[in-house]
Amino acid sequence: MSQFDVAKWNKQRYLAEANLLESKAQEAANAIDKVLDEVDPAGILPEDLGNAIAIIVKKGFQTEKQQVFMDALHKGLGIEESLNEEKSYDTYTVKITTADPKEGGPDEDFTEKVKVDSSLTGDAIEASIKDTIYDMGYRHLYKLNYEKA
Repeated sequence: MSQFDVAKWNKQRYLAEANLLESKAQEAANAIDKVLDEVDPAGILPEDLGNAIAIIVKKGFQTEKQQVFMDALHKGLGIEESLNEEKSYDTYTVKITTADPKEGGPDEDFTEKVKVDSSLTGDAIEASIKDTIYDMGYRHLYKLNYEKA
């Protein structure tokens, strides 16, 4: 059994109270940085580094924790969506009839093309189309018809 070091324990306690301890993420980054310095970071290919990190993550985390890791990695890198999931879009032709704000009845007719995430179905398609049309500046809608182009 190793000896308990009171001085080290007190130092850690004082640093923690003063909020001077590094975060776990920073500690891990520092450790990885030291390893990279030993293997010449200029000579390591990005895909080799990525594969090495994948091995570490697979070995160190259960499957459900791997997604948490990926989410944190994407957030840290500023990636807003998964690199593996390419979204596809369907184009809809939307016939818009605006309402006359003074009379409440139909005013003018317009036709617009709108792209919608192809994974959406049912009411979600209509909601997406309405949101897009609203963002285009059509505020007073009387009637909205759409069909896949």
